[in-house]
Amino acid sequence: METWIHQKIRAASLRRVVTWVLSVVGVVLFGIGARRYFDNFVRGPFELGPANLDSITDVQVAPRYFARVAGSKFIDTGLREYTVKTTGGVETSRSESATYYALVVGDKFLIVKGGPVGSTAAEGELAPWPAELEERLFNSADMRRLRPRFYSFFVSDESFRLPGYIAIGVVLVLAFLFVRYGIPAWRHYRDPGTHPLLARIGPWGDPLGVAVDVERDFGTPRYKGSGWRIGDKYLVQSTFFTFNVLRVRDLLWAYKKVTKHSVNFIPTGKTYEAILTCYGGAATIRRKQQQVDDILAYVQQRVPWALLGYSADAATLLKKKPQEFAGAIEQRRAEWEQKTGKP
Repeated sequence: METWIHQKIRAASLRRVVTWVLSVVGVVLFGIGARRYFDNFVRGPFELGPANLDSITDVQVAPRYFARVAGSKFIDTGLREYTVKTTGGVETSRSESATYYALVVGDKFLIVKGGPVGSTAAEGELAPWPAELEERLFNSADMRRLRPRFYSFFVSDESFRLPGYIAIGVVLVLAFLFVRYGIPAWRHYRDPGTHPLLARIGPWGDPLGVAVDVERDFGTPRYKGSGWRIGDKYLVQSTFFTFNVLRVRDLLWAYKKVTKHSVNFIPTGKTYEAILTCYGGAATIRRKQQQVDDILAYVQQRVPWALLGYSADAATLLKKKPQEFAGAIEQRRAEWEQKTGKP
């Protein structure tokens, strides 16, 4: 029987599935759009001679633009590119980052942007001339007369394959995330009963009755914030991609987290969060300070045996020995029930 909880799980899972489908489609479209680059990435660099270079009319659409070109000699143009570092608008250092030289290829010149001059071979991407390079190189009548002998593109020896390696890395990460989150989302959408939440809430009692109570607490919460709603019995999280339920009575630890903010060491304010740690997970609720205090007072009233207030020792114990931490809270609970006579 499908309950309200099943419906919420299915809805959140569907949104995840749609998002992953759009992500995969986006990656495929990106690959199609970048097929020229990846063809050069895989098959290049291509050995291009004078005839090949002369045949290029528009380097931006040339099928082979990851090139290796050999010339007869090189000519230092005297043009340099520098990296300048400043502090407070004042230059603190300057270093040479690139050299421009002309490679003689047949009866023409091919400008190369690279490291120190000293090689008659160049490898890298063929790219259109930057406007600034054009102005600086052909700033005299003699150089302007030689302009027809220069190719209308240059070679940059910057790493051609680096963007491809980054893209492959991103795709591999997306593939890992897809397997870890996308496929389970599809499985939970088709069968909400496979979701871990339903296995966790199974011992809580009749599934229909639990679902009715959870829906009621969700619809009429006592407090809410950061996607969480706190009811009489349950803490319910419902966001675009997530649906989760915790029991109020399963609270182990509750405390207020205060974060101070500043810009250039000037205080700009504080944010307040109620951290509610239960069996099965934790709820982090950001609200104003008074509302956070009210939430903590409420859960303390509902679960008086839970640990209230932050403690570094408690945080360490919860992280390193969660079972021992839970055992200590259960001991507090047993003592409280014995003292009050309430189960």
